[in-house]
Amino acid sequence: MTERAQEGGRGPLWGTFGLTALGFAILHVLLGLLVFEPTLFPGGDNAGYLILGDALRSGEGYRDLYLPGTPLHARYPPLLPLLLAGLGSIGGVGLAKLAMLLLTATTVWATAHFGRQWVGAGPALGAAGLLAVNPTLLEYGHYILSEAPFTLCIVAALWLSRRKDRRGAALAMMAAVAAFATRTAGMTILVALPIAWLLEGRRRRALWTGGIAAGALGGWALYQRLAAAEQPGYLTQLLLVDPYTPAAGSVGFAGLFARAADNCWAYVSRVIPETFLGPGGGAGVGGTVLGLAVAATVLAGWAIRSRERLRAPEVFAVLYAGLIAVWPSVWTDRRFLLPLVPVVLLLALVPVWRLPAPSGRWLKWAAPAVIAAFGVAWVADTGPGRVACAASYRTGDPCDPPANASLYEAARWARDNTPPGAIIANRKPRLFFWYARRQGGLYPFSGDPAAVMRGLEAMGADYVVVDQVSGTTQRYLVPAIRAHEDRFEAVYVGGEPPSAIFRLLQPAANAD
Repeated sequence: MTERAQEGGRGPLWGTFGLTALGFAILHVLLGLLVFEPTLFPGGDNAGYLILGDALRSGEGYRDLYLPGTPLHARYPPLLPLLLAGLGSIGGVGLAKLAMLLLTATTVWATAHFGRQWVGAGPALGAAGLLAVNPTLLEYGHYILSEAPFTLCIVAALWLSRRKDRRGAALAMMAAVAAFATRTAGMTILVALPIAWLLEGRRRRALWTGGIAAGALGGWALYQRLAAAEQPGYLTQLLLVDPYTPAAGSVGFAGLFARAADNCWAYVSRVIPETFLGPGGGAGVGGTVLGLAVAATVLAGWAIRSRERLRAPEVFAVLYAGLIAVWPSVWTDRRFLLPLVPVVLLLALVPVWRLPAPSGRWLKWAAPAVIAAFGVAWVADTGPGRVACAASYRTGDPCDPPANASLYEAARWARDNTPPGAIIANRKPRLFFWYARRQGGLYPFSGDPAAVMRGLEAMGADYVVVDQVSGTTQRYLVPAIRAHEDRFEAVYVGGEPPSAIFRLLQPAANAD
């Protein structure tokens, strides 16, 4: 069989295949609008991206405006904030959310064309169809987070890497650099391309693309060093037992292997089912069976493709899967699996498409159809509530989760009732700043009340917020307030569940 036949050819973007791929992308947009959520993602990262976009657009530089002193930002690479800076000049949060949906729809379209060249037209359309109705891709199609542009950049880099000419390699590296400029985990695709070309025997191409990868990695590392030398590096955070409990320390070499084993099982038994069935869909034996089946077909597909020839998609799959396997277990989530999902689907369908007739003839369409049906069912179940939420939002009655709505209400109170220069420590400083326009940082994660107080004083905090958003507030901040009741004065209590704001008082002068 020729190389061209194996890869499904390089047919035109239009025609039956191209129109089907475009149809799946349009379907994704329509379903995405049905489950569109106008509220901000409650995690806080989206507010961070929006604030960085505001800083760039206003000419203040790549700075964390929400932090006292507005220091240079050195955690997130700048591509998404740059995009938001541009979008913010012509629209608000709603436009940014719609842009994310267009990016995920483009991912559906690009996956079909990339997959056609990599594994053949049948698996490519099957994967694109599954992506179009995938609950996780639909969810992150309205979150202002890095998932949408990051996933698209990865698919684009892998698609362009299929080209044989030098220009294709250059474009693939541009897409890989864009992935790295969107999220640090993009180092996997940045490194995968030169490695793959080296394995193919294209040493000259591997050398100059490796130089580009080294330059991008080194440039960002140097910027981080100059902008925030005191900030923990990527490896430091990677080795923490729990980033939210620093006192738990770091894992050793053996602990890293144990964590990888635990995380792999968590992805197979819980995250993969939830990725395809929606939140909560991975519960029970059925979810575990689905996860095992998907994992088994992916491994089989990877083995088939690797036996034929080890190329960029196979190398990237190993590198990215290895990275998320060793991340702290608290980050084992659909969000971090999503950038791998297009490759996962394409690999999973490779062995299915090779099943012998007569069972293989119907199974290669029946298996994807069953999984797609669960995605459609999730949309049917979720859509009415989201439509009602959007209608409520348009009338000025946001439908945020209750704990977040309570926090935002407290933030609005702070905006109207505290001095403009007030510093307010809280659990979600970026979201709080977005609504209050008051700077503040995260209170110290320490079980020692004295250490928490020292951290608040070092921050220059004038107020603290007791919220219901995170358990860390009850774990770290509340004990400090109780241990130093004479240092805190309640100035606001409101919302349901209630949030409270306390003024931080100066210590009483010691009597002579």
